[in-house]
Amino acid sequence: MTKFNIIEDQLKNQFAKKYLAYALSTITQRALPDVRDGLKPVHRRLIYAMYLLNLSPSSSFKKSARVVGDVIGKFHPHGDQSVYDALVRLAQDFSTNYPLINGQGNFGNIDGDNAAAMRYTETKLTDVAEFLLNDIDHDTVEFRKTYDGELDEPIVLPSAFPNLLANGSSGIAVGMATNIPPHNLEEVCQALKFLNSNKNASIKDLLKIIQGPDFPTGGILNLDKNEILKAYTYGKGVFELRSNYKVEDLGKGQYQIAITKIPYQVNKSKLIEKIADLIVNKKNKLLDNVIDESDENIRIVLRPKNRNVDPVILMNSLYQQTDLETKFFLNLNVLNEKLEPKVMSLKDVLNSFLKHRYIILEKKTKFLLNKINLRLEILKGFLIVYQNLNNIIKIIRNSNNPKTDLVKKYKFTENQVQAILDMKLRNLRKIEQKEIENENKNLQNQKKYLTKLLSSRPLKQKEINKEIDLVIHKFGNLSNYGSRKTSIEKFNKISSEQINEELKSTDPISIVLLKNGLLKSRSGYNNFKSFADFQENEFLVVDGKKSEKFIFLSNFGKAYTLNGEDLIFGSQKGRPFSAYFSLNDNEEIVDCFLYKDNKKIFIVSKNGFGLVIPSTSFLSNKKSGKKIFNVKKNDNLAMLCCLEKKYKFIYLMIKSDKNLKSLVLNTREIPEQEKGSGVMLFKAKNYSLFAASVLNDKLDMLDSFANKIKLKTNMKSFITSRAKPGKLFKEKIIFNGLDRGFESNIYNLIEWKKD
Repeated sequence: MTKFNIIEDQLKNQFAKKYLAYALSTITQRALPDVRDGLKPVHRRLIYAMYLLNLSPSSSFKKSARVVGDVIGKFHPHGDQSVYDALVRLAQDFSTNYPLINGQGNFGNIDGDNAAAMRYTETKLTDVAEFLLNDIDHDTVEFRKTYDGELDEPIVLPSAFPNLLANGSSGIAVGMATNIPPHNLEEVCQALKFLNSNKNASIKDLLKIIQGPDFPTGGILNLDKNEILKAYTYGKGVFELRSNYKVEDLGKGQYQIAITKIPYQVNKSKLIEKIADLIVNKKNKLLDNVIDESDENIRIVLRPKNRNVDPVILMNSLYQQTDLETKFFLNLNVLNEKLEPKVMSLKDVLNSFLKHRYIILEKKTKFLLNKINLRLEILKGFLIVYQNLNNIIKIIRNSNNPKTDLVKKYKFTENQVQAILDMKLRNLRKIEQKEIENENKNLQNQKKYLTKLLSSRPLKQKEINKEIDLVIHKFGNLSNYGSRKTSIEKFNKISSEQINEELKSTDPISIVLLKNGLLKSRSGYNNFKSFADFQENEFLVVDGKKSEKFIFLSNFGKAYTLNGEDLIFGSQKGRPFSAYFSLNDNEEIVDCFLYKDNKKIFIVSKNGFGLVIPSTSFLSNKKSGKKIFNVKKNDNLAMLCCLEKKYKFIYLMIKSDKNLKSLVLNTREIPEQEKGSGVMLFKAKNYSLFAASVLNDKLDMLDSFANKIKLKTNMKSFITSRAKPGKLFKEKIIFNGLDRGFESNIYNLIEWKKD
C-alpha cells in the first residue's frame, strides 16, 4: 500500500511558498543577467553548447536547428522557439553592439521582419564569444549538473569581455525587471583600467570616461549631466534618444530632410507608417511626404509642405509625435556573484567584473601551476633516467616488476615511473635530453613568475590591465567594430506649446448661429458686404481658424469653449448645441466671440446689468460650461462686445413696444471682474436691451463683429452716466422682428463700409 506524506497547512501559505519558488526561479534562471558575464542562462547555455560543438570563429557553420536541439536536449528544457529567438538576438548587429553569434542567412531586420526558420539559418561563434569562453578549460569557473543530472554546465563564463555593459540586457521577472543599454567597449575598458588603478574613483570620475550608452543603431543622446549622473549612481534613470538627420538643399530654396539613424529598438516600418498616418490625417501640417530610401543603411526622406517650414520646428514636431525621439529607462538590476538580484551603480558593476576577473586569474594561475608542477615532476624523472640510462634500461629489461624496482631504487613517484615506462626508445636520444633540460628551465621560470603572481596584487593588477588592453585591441574603436555610434549633444528643445501652435491647422472657417438655435460651421471666411448678405435664417457669423477657440454665451450666464478642430462640418441645416455642450432646460446660446488672449469682453443682460470680464475667465474644458454671470430673476444674459484699448465708449440701444432709446457710456463706468452680477447700465421702465456695440472716440462709428459701421449721426448727445433712461430717436425705425442682428435694427441710421 502506497504511503502519502500529508501536509496540513493553510492553502494561502502553500500558495505563497509555491509562488515564491516560481518567482525566484524566474529571477535567477530566466530573466536577469549575471553581472560577471552579462548573460542570462539561455544565452550562456547557447554559447557553451556551441563551444562543445566546436563552432569556433574559424570553423564552418552549422544549422541553427542543430544548435537549438543540443541546447534544449542537454541544458535548457524549454521551447525550441524561445531558444532560437535568444540565438537570433545574439546575432543581430542592430540589437547588440558586439554580436556573440555569427549568423548566416536571414536573421531579421530593423523593419521588424522575423528571422527565417532555424532549419534555414546557420551559426557559429564570434571572436567576442571566444573571449567570454577564454580559459574555461582551466578550472576557472564552477560547474553544476544539468537539469537531468547527466552533464555539467558552467554557472558563469570566465568572460574576459565586459559583456553586460558592452551589449546590454533586458528582461522581465516576477516583481522586478532589468533594462541595461549597450555601451562603447573602449570606454568601458578604459573605465575598468582606471578603476583597477584607482579604487576610490567616484562615479563622476568614471563618467569622464564612459560618456553614456552607445546604441548599435546610433542616434543622438541628450547631454543631461545631472540625469546621467543620477542614473549611473542609483542604477535607475532615463536617457533621451533622438534620430540623426541632415537637411539636404534641393536648390531654389527647396530642401528635404534625410533621417540616417533611428533610436534603439524602434521598428523602422512602423515608424514610417506613423509618419505617413500624420500626413494622411493632417495631424502635422508641416510635413508633405515621407519616402523610405533605405537599403542596408537607414535613409528616410521627409518633404516639408513648403520652403518656409523651419526644419528644426518640423523635426521637433516629429520628435513629439513619433518614435524619432524615445526614452530608454535604465534599470541596472542584475544577479551578483551570489546569484542574488540587486540594483547596482555603474561603479558596482565595474567592480564586480574586476573582482570576477581577479578570481579567474587566480584560478587560472593555480591551474597552470599545478600543470607545471606535474610536468616538472615528470621532467625530473626523465633527467634521472638520462643520468642512469643503462641501469634503468637493464632494470626494465630484466625485472619482473620494473615499476616497483624503479620506485625502490630511484625513489620515483607514481607519475614519474608511469611516464618513464611510457617513454618511446626514440626519445632516448641526446638531443631529447637537452630539450628536456631547456623545458625544465623554462617551466621553473614560469613557476617562479606564477607563484609570485599569486601573492602580488600589483602583478595581478598589471596582468588584468594587459587582458583589458587586448580586448581594446581586438574590439575597440580602431577595430572593425569602429568607434562610438551614438553621439552626445545637448538637445535644443522647443516647448510643446510652441510646437502645438505650429501644428494647429490655419484653415479659415466660419461658425454661423441660426435663428432656430442651431450651429452651422463652414470652411472659409464670410464675405459679407452688407446686411443683405446674411441668409434669412442666420443671425450671427463669426470668422476664425481651425486652430482657434470659440466662446459661446448662454442666457443663463454660462460660457462654453469649443475648439475649431472639434467643429462638425458638412451639415447645411446646422447641428444642435447639445452635440457640443450639456445645456440645461430652457438654456439657449445667445452670443459668441473668437477667443484671443488678454482681451476684455463686455457682457450685458436684457434688463441692463453689465460688466467687463477678461477673456481668459471664459475658458472652460467642461461640457457643462463655466458660470461667469449671475443672472437675476426674470432676466437673461443677452449679448457681448469685444473691447479694444482704442475704444472708450459703449453704445446701448433699448426698446419698448413703440420706442427706441440710445445711451452712450464711458467704459470707465463699467467695472471689470473675473465674474459677477454686473451693475445697472440703464434704468427705463418697460424697456429692455435691444442692441449693444463699441463706439469710437469720434462717436460716429460702431465696431461690429463683421464690419465697421459708419453712423449718419454723431452720437455725442447720447453720452450719459449709467443707470439713466437714455434718449429717444427722432427718426422712424424700421423693425424686422429680429431679436439679434444689430445692423438690421438701425439700418436706416447707417451706411455700410467693409473694413
